[in-house]
Amino acid sequence: MNTPSHLVINLALLRRPVSPLMTWPILLGALIPDAAMFVFYGWARWQRLPERVIWNEAYYSQPWQAIFAVGNSIPLGLLGMGLGYSFKRPWLGLLGASMVLHHLADLPLHHDDAHQHFWPVSSIRLISPVSYWDVDHLGRLGATIEVVLVLAAAVYLLPRLNSWVSQGILAATVGLTTVVYGLLMWLPRG
Repeated sequence: MNTPSHLVINLALLRRPVSPLMTWPILLGALIPDAAMFVFYGWARWQRLPERVIWNEAYYSQPWQAIFAVGNSIPLGLLGMGLGYSFKRPWLGLLGASMVLHHLADLPLHHDDAHQHFWPVSSIRLISPVSYWDVDHLGRLGATIEVVLVLAAAVYLLPRLNSWVSQGILAATVGLTTVVYGLLMWLPRG
């Protein structure tokens, strides 16, 4: 899934029963698993690597895969949830829960770019037949499922957000996600 989709879906699933102040840990927990990817891409562009090399070679190299494994670890997310509960720190529990939701949403939508979600317990990668982006691996289906989930989450969230700024950010995020996916997945490749 794309990072903005994780933000919207996690917020819809986790924010309901908690204070609006808990929005930030939820958003951070949805973002943390992809944070290393942004650093990686910035590094690769700084190295002036072509897009093909970035995504076909550098992405799969060490130490990047080891770094990605840390941020995408379900056990570490569960640890955060447990520590938050044990020490009565709801923000830490929500941060961990949001990370775990991110991982669970990624599991069925990553094919050859699957993460090591069980690090440090195991380095196994669960390869899904469906990709969220790769049309050679049912990417149109994966993208459609993602957009539908984001739209449903937005419909749920929109009336529950208190400010027009929050509502505008949500609408812009959903609109951009939908348009980008539509362009990437449904326009003919040339």
